[in-house]
Amino acid sequence: MLVGIIHQHDFVYKSGQKKRNTCMIKSPQLNKEVFLMDYYTKKLLTLTDKSFIADEHWLEEKTINGIPHHFIKGTWTKPCHTCPHCHAKTLIKHGTYQTKTLLPKFRQIKTVLLLKRTRYRCKTCLKTCSSSCSLVDKHCCISKELKQLIALDLTKNISRKHICQDHFVSDVTVQRVLDKYTKQVKPSFHYLPKVLCIDEFKSVTSHLGKMSFICVDGLTHRIIDVLPSRQLDHLITYFKQFSKKARHSVRYLVMDMNANYGKLIQKVFPNAVIVTDRFHIIQHIHRNLNTLRIKEMNTFKKEEKAYKHLKKYWKLLLKDAFDVNDTDYHYHQSFKTYLTHAQILDRLLDYSPVLKQAYEFVQELRYAYRQRDFESFMEVIHHIDPSLPEWFRKKFDIFKTYQNGIYQAFTTPYSNGITEAINNHIKVIKRIAYGYRRFSYFRLRILIIQHHSQWQKKNVKKVVNG
Repeated sequence: MLVGIIHQHDFVYKSGQKKRNTCMIKSPQLNKEVFLMDYYTKKLLTLTDKSFIADEHWLEEKTINGIPHHFIKGTWTKPCHTCPHCHAKTLIKHGTYQTKTLLPKFRQIKTVLLLKRTRYRCKTCLKTCSSSCSLVDKHCCISKELKQLIALDLTKNISRKHICQDHFVSDVTVQRVLDKYTKQVKPSFHYLPKVLCIDEFKSVTSHLGKMSFICVDGLTHRIIDVLPSRQLDHLITYFKQFSKKARHSVRYLVMDMNANYGKLIQKVFPNAVIVTDRFHIIQHIHRNLNTLRIKEMNTFKKEEKAYKHLKKYWKLLLKDAFDVNDTDYHYHQSFKTYLTHAQILDRLLDYSPVLKQAYEFVQELRYAYRQRDFESFMEVIHHIDPSLPEWFRKKFDIFKTYQNGIYQAFTTPYSNGITEAINNHIKVIKRIAYGYRRFSYFRLRILIIQHHSQWQKKNVKKVVNG
């Protein structure tokens, strides 16, 4: 008779009861102590399958190559009745063998499962086999639970090398798990959103160029797809894979002032209208004014105060006139006096009459932009002061070319802000990984990291299990 003893609670019960919480069993017949793995320990190690039986001394600690290891020993007792090769029920036991399976780390220590499994031999086809194991895939030494943890880590913005070091696996293992995401992120060619935001970003260098293409749902902010090239021929070929109904459902195409993208309307999205991104409108205005400031600044010597003031307070020239503070006085060392921002702005404009005219022109554009007054905006463009430099005036002719898109930008709430935000996230992904050689892996990481909130654990299991 075996009597169980638990030191923590100091009570004794006879073995054979349905509920066993013992950590140690004394056997008078064997005259030795047998340490068993209780249910909660199995649950902690995710080894709750009834076919798994832990050995008497189931835990062994070793240090291999300076790395501490936990070795968990056990036996897989699930029988095999049918031959997987010929499907005959003529199996006999044919010895045992041991497998090594890498488990999720426990307390930051590498954990390995040493599992004894029964080998069976078929009398009919004379081939050998073994019963299936729920802990690990066939012909694999990485547990399913560990693969799921790797898949979850791939949804975080961390490098693959960090994942390898954290889980004690090779880069090839992480790459194989990443490859299983391919089917999950494949776009559906039967749906396109009502508002489609498109843009480009710098990805990997290939024969298709350095710039890649991204399209985003303007309403749900979900990435539709990431393409390796922004060339018009590649874009037309890609979007024509979508059904005609899906392409005709697109009503607004939000983009920057790129002439090539506009041709998509004619060939791919006949029912859509172009919406010029408002950010690029104001960016174009500011960039030209800042270029003029630099040209006027360079007419002065670097030792002159005008040069230093135009260089130091350049942000005031790009600020909206309504936002310039004209009440708070602060001491400014370069002027040797107390001034408001409005007074500094006046002094900057006094240095250059051309800069002052351009500043007033830009403020008129900004006022019309802020009021969403398309007619006033275009009227200011058409009546630009002829005394301004010719190169400066020509820079604003692009607004005449894209006036239809600007009209939609003023009358609709859609913009490319979410696409620009995603592009910034993509830059961070690329920087953390120190760049990517293959576009396919770069695309996969972008899609699964951006959609991480939708990749819950049950979905990750689908990815790992294929």
